Amino acid sequence: MSKIAGTIFARIFLVLVASLIVFLSHQPSLKPPVQLFPHQDKVFHLLEFGGLGLAMVLNADLFGKKRPKLTMGVAGTAWAVLDELHQSFVPGRDCSFQDLLADVAGIVIAVWLFSRLFTGRKKQPIT
Repeated sequence: MSKIAGTIFARIFLVLVASLIVFLSHQPSLKPPVQLFPHQDKVFHLLEFGGLGLAMVLNADLFGKKRPKLTMGVAGTAWAVLDELHQSFVPGRDCSFQDLLADVAGIVIAVWLFSRLFTGRKKQPIT
């Protein structure tokens, strides 16, 4: 895949993930078909915003050359705050601090993990 095609794919992926979050947040009721354990929805929040973290890492060039991971974390947290505030206006949904924490955890974990996976780390010499 050429660099331009990869960049286009990454940009489209970022827009799709962000749009999916908005779409899901606008649904009046989202209940899993089977409740496997208490607070299972927090796992979905973590995964949803983990996808956003992945999309941000794939688009790292949009987040500056100085401290892009910090910028991604701040941008992802801002998106999570706006998402929770948006839900407070959707009938049947509410703004939840616990959901916000799961969202931010998803962003932080994904940005940390995927940054390590996708960027070359210098190998430490074996001593």
